[in-house]
Amino acid sequence: MGSVSPPTPRPLVVLFGDPSCRPDGLERSLLRSGFQVAEADDPAQLPVRPAMLLVTCKHLDESHTQLADAFALAREAGAQVVVLIESDDVEQLVTAARAGADDAILMPSESPHLLARIRARLVSPRISAHGPGANDLRLFEALQQVALELHRDEMLHALVRTLSQALEVRSVTCILHQVAGGSGRLLAASDAPKLRDADADLERWPEAAAALANLETVFIADTGSSTVYGPAAGRSALNGPPDDIATAAAIPIVLLGRAVGTVVLRTRDGEPPLVPSQLDFAEHVVVATSRLLETEERRGAIARRQSLASSVDPLTGCGTLDALDRRIREEFERARRYEVAFGMVLLDVDGMRIINERLGRDGGHRVLGDLGRLLQRELRAPDFVARYGGEEFLLLLPETDLEGARNAVHRIRARLEGSGLDEQHLGVRCTLSAGIASFPHPGIHKPEDMFALVERALVAGKADGGERIGSAA
Repeated sequence: MGSVSPPTPRPLVVLFGDPSCRPDGLERSLLRSGFQVAEADDPAQLPVRPAMLLVTCKHLDESHTQLADAFALAREAGAQVVVLIESDDVEQLVTAARAGADDAILMPSESPHLLARIRARLVSPRISAHGPGANDLRLFEALQQVALELHRDEMLHALVRTLSQALEVRSVTCILHQVAGGSGRLLAASDAPKLRDADADLERWPEAAAALANLETVFIADTGSSTVYGPAAGRSALNGPPDDIATAAAIPIVLLGRAVGTVVLRTRDGEPPLVPSQLDFAEHVVVATSRLLETEERRGAIARRQSLASSVDPLTGCGTLDALDRRIREEFERARRYEVAFGMVLLDVDGMRIINERLGRDGGHRVLGDLGRLLQRELRAPDFVARYGGEEFLLLLPETDLEGARNAVHRIRARLEGSGLDEQHLGVRCTLSAGIASFPHPGIHKPEDMFALVERALVAGKADGGERIGSAA
């Protein structure tokens, strides 16, 4: 039985601009014609990978910054820009072209041909200000295949496979380059699909080395007369490229201003040679893929920063309440499963109001920051400390009973007295009151019960005139 081809993805048309200028039933007509339809109010919030931005307006003015931003963002996303102008002024067509639109349609005089113009724009390759075939349906489908992958290497594998199929070029290769030296990693090759992560000597890929050095595409229409493919100093015939390469091209993969690799296209003797239109298409796919990879890298960096921000208090360097909530649930489950104890200590800085009055808010923050760093240094590796409130810190102490929690408080106080924290803050004395609790406990059935117990213990400790340690016995 033959395999069933996957359905062709429907191009996404994004509606933007003045809704009152849209022809009646436009969205319905687009949907019936096989397009996906979305709307965008802000040019910075365009959906990912649109095929076309369809802009409606009463009058197009080149000084309209929002439309100019939308045009630029759409082009960066690989989308065409078509403007529907509610006017019969043919000069508006010139204004639209100058603003960067791929096409402009005057409404209502040209409305009968609207859908046909849109379909022709998306289905047929054409030459525009942005390059031959830059935004046709083939490019959309190619990027869809790349974007379906989740990881960088798999996206680049899809890029190689898609270019080879779309351009009918047998040899398409992706090489990731080392930061220094003349070597790299051959990540994917269309003519050797099982080959992955092989060492690549750039002497065998001179077009890739040239593209990397110049950060621009290299096209060799005739390798026999090319200086790039000519004899190189110190390069033997064994180390050089194969002798039967007829035409070649290399396109750099640039991420965040840094070249990380190249995509190499080659044809051999007897095969159809590479032509400029194929190279134009390949360049657009590689550049668009680079932008996808940049977006993924930025998203990953943002996610890591957000994860760190949600876990670490910026003032003290201790854990946040979100991190504490995750950690106590893990510890609670562990203690119940393995029938082991764990302790909890709630510390409060005595007289924080007086400290803030004498040292100011910034001085009070310095005290809390110094104390947070001291607590992290003093605790054991499995212990956890979080900032619980304005001047409160909560400690989780695995495999520690009530007496062990009490000893931890005494140890921290002793380290605080010897740290010089008091003297460096103009004679302000920094002392701690504490509440302690431990699990198992007859009054603790869930993590929230333990918080309530240790908070009551702290209140009792602050009222105690002695060691100022309240216990949830």
